[in-house]
Amino acid sequence: MQHLAETGAHLAALTDGTAFKNWALLIIGNGFIIFCAFRLVGQFMKEEWGRMTTTIVAAVLVAGFVWFPDTAKTLLGDVWTKISGNT
Repeated sequence: MQHLAETGAHLAALTDGTAFKNWALLIIGNGFIIFCAFRLVGQFMKEEWGRMTTTIVAAVLVAGFVWFPDTAKTLLGDVWTKISGNT
């Protein structure tokens, strides 16, 4: 019976969703970056330089959110504070 109580306490500790959020962000974000890489190759072959530049900017933004989520959140919070004037 004590083993069931320990297992229940252990499972309850894992329900905050942080691990799932990090996992989902990493998988979906890396998938998007791979998608952007394929698009970049196609755009390079077609010599679509404007679209290629836009894809690179999008990939860099997504990479920032995927690999540095806390830093990106802090940066967006700071930008919002500057725009809204709240301190």
